Order: sequence, then structure tokens, then C-alpha cells
Amino acid sequence: MNRKRRMRVGRFTAALLLTATGVLLLDDALHGTEHLLLLLKWWPLIAVLWGLEYVVLYLLPGKSKGAGRRFQLDLRGILLAVVLSASVFIVTEQKQYLHLWNKVSLNLTAAGVDYSEQEGSSVGKDMIAVPVSMDTQSINVENINGDILVQRGPVTDIGVQAEIWVDQSTPTEAEVVARESTLEVSGDSNITIQTKGKSYGQSGKRQPRMNLTITLPEDRRFDLSLRTMNGSISLQHVDAIKQISMETASGDLNLDHVSGDIKGSTLNGKVTAYNVTGSIDLSTNQGNMQAVDISDAATLQAQVGNLSVIRALGKIDARTKNGNIYIDDIQSNLKAETLNGGITARSSLVGGDWDIYSAVGELNVGLPVAGSYKMDGTISYGDIRNQFPEFTVDNKNISGTVGQGEYKVHIEGNSNLNVNKY
Repeated sequence: MNRKRRMRVGRFTAALLLTATGVLLLDDALHGTEHLLLLLKWWPLIAVLWGLEYVVLYLLPGKSKGAGRRFQLDLRGILLAVVLSASVFIVTEQKQYLHLWNKVSLNLTAAGVDYSEQEGSSVGKDMIAVPVSMDTQSINVENINGDILVQRGPVTDIGVQAEIWVDQSTPTEAEVVARESTLEVSGDSNITIQTKGKSYGQSGKRQPRMNLTITLPEDRRFDLSLRTMNGSISLQHVDAIKQISMETASGDLNLDHVSGDIKGSTLNGKVTAYNVTGSIDLSTNQGNMQAVDISDAATLQAQVGNLSVIRALGKIDARTKNGNIYIDDIQSNLKAETLNGGITARSSLVGGDWDIYSAVGELNVGLPVAGSYKMDGTISYGDIRNQFPEFTVDNKNISGTVGQGEYKVHIEGNSNLNVNKY
């Protein structure tokens, strides 16, 4: 009797999932990283690996080339591996999904509210002292309406002070709104500070403006997550353990003497970053952006706005749909792109590849006389003006090599191109 042998497809995939979860968890425990969060990004690989496992098992040599084998999906094994991995993630990454829930709750709360402006009556709340322990690593701030200022000062605990503005109301009503508007603080190793404004007005949905000033101890570092729906976010002389995230729907982002890898976005506001020790990844839909003295990579993106990067040691990626770009004194790779605006890029050193493109706008490039780079430039319209004897201009193209030509300076545009000595 020829009995077909069952092959359960999914056992190897389940084993790989559990192994990967264990390796990531061990790495996070040993080095203080958060690599386990990669599971949220790469979970579709489970389906890919499952399918590959089926193909490999089918193609493996066997009796009668599959005639004596019958394949069965190991749903139980896969499901068990997924449940175990999810349980590990939930237990070890509580701060991540709790913070995500806070963000969703804030969005739902702010969806149908009106915002008080910084006018009318103002009331200053007493400073709240938030105790910190040696285990405290991160601070999450959630605000519906108001600015967030984070600074360092001569304090032992975290100091939080709120200034409340209530417009379109009587002084009596403003006093009641300010009194009933509070701050909620929770957590120990991961502290969450959340504003709870008292709604008022005819619609009952107008939110008072609660500007927050948060003072951190001078001898401590914390990772920061700062979010407001309507207001600016400013950091002054702040050091992070590793990273800082900032998000506002309407307001400016300001960084001054900050250390850490920083990611921030605003829908409507300008962005400034001065003296940052670390990398920056900042974006705005509408507003000018300026970064000066950045020790690592600098990524600036805008829909409408001028971009400026001066003295950045890491690679630069500056892109805007409508605006000019100015780059000066850089040390590594450069990517500069605008659809409607001019670009000026100049430096005493070409330490990486340059890629410059402007659909509409004049291009001005300042390059060092000594170095190791190769020029490759093309324009569709306009003229090319060149100060380098090493470069050859042929109609709408410019090419040539300085030194050994280690790096490439690639330029494309549709207007005048000026290549000058730095």
C-alpha cells in the first residue's frame, strides 16, 4: 500500500520567526536598542518565507518527485509562533503602543475643536515638580493647543509650568476655564505629560491655549517625544540619550544647542536647527528651513519654502517643491533638488558625491581648486559660465576632472549654470 507522506509547510518559517524574535530581544537587552520594533516593519516577510518554504520543499528531491508526498499548511505552528512573538513584543514594548494610543486619542480629541489664540485673559499655573528616578529614560509630551518649550535648568526634578490663554470669553469664565484646565502626569521610567484643557464657548469645543515650559535637570539626559496640534516646539540646550521626535500640525520647530538624533515635522511653520550634535530629519509643508552647524546627516524637506544648510559634517539631503536651496561648507554627500527655485552649493571640500537638480532656477556652484572630483553637468536652456581650466564646456554640457576624480559632481538644470572657484 503506497501511503503518501505529509509534509507540513510552515515549520521552518515559524522557527525562523521565533529565532529572529529572540535574537532581537537579546540584542535590545544587551545594547539598550529598540531593534524589536523592526517586527512592525518587516512582518510581511512571514508570508514571503512561508511561500518560499513551500516552493523549496516541493522542489527537493523525493520519491516520485512529489507523487509520494502531500503538503499541508502548518497553520497551528505559524499561529503559535505569531502569538508568542506578539506576546513578547507586547510585554517588552509597552511604552510604544501606549504612546501610540495616546497619539490616537489626541487626534480624536482635537479633530473637532476650536483653538483659543494667545490673546484675551491669561493665567499662569504653579510649576509642577515631576519626580525622576535613575530609571527614567524618556519623556512624552502631548498637547492639544499651545507651545512646548523644553530647556535645562538648576532643578532636581522635571519642572512643568503652564500658561493658559482664554479668548472670546468674560474674565469670570476665563478664570473658571483656567482653573479647571489641568496637566496629567504618569509613568516612571517613561513619563507622559498630557494637557487636559477645559472646553468652553457656545459650541463647547473651544480649547484654551496651554503653553508649556518644561525644565529638565542639567545633569540628566532623556529621550523626548513632543507633540502639539496647534503651537510651536522649541528645544534649548537639551541632551537626549539617543533620539528626539517633534510633531506639530501648525507651528514652528526650533532647535538650539541640542544633542541627539532628531526627527520632526510641521504642516505649517518654519524650521530652524542650530548647533545640533547628531542627525536631523525635518520637514514642513509650508515654511523656510535653516540648519547651521550639524555634526551628522541633515535631511530637510519642504513643499513650499527655502532651504539652507551651513556647516554639516554628514550627508545632506535637501528637497523642496517650490523654493530656493542654499548649501555652504559641507563635508560629505549632497543631494539638492527643487522643482521651482535656484540652488547655490559651495564648499572648500568635496568629500562625497554631489547630485544637484533644479527644474526652474539658476544654478551656482562653488568648488575648491584642489580636490579629487569629477564634474558632470547638463542644462537644457541658459548659459554655462566656468572658472576652471580643468573643465570643458561643450554647448549645454560641462565636464572635467580635478585631481584623481574620486567623487562625482552631477548637475542638471534648465537655466543658467555658474561654476565658480570657492
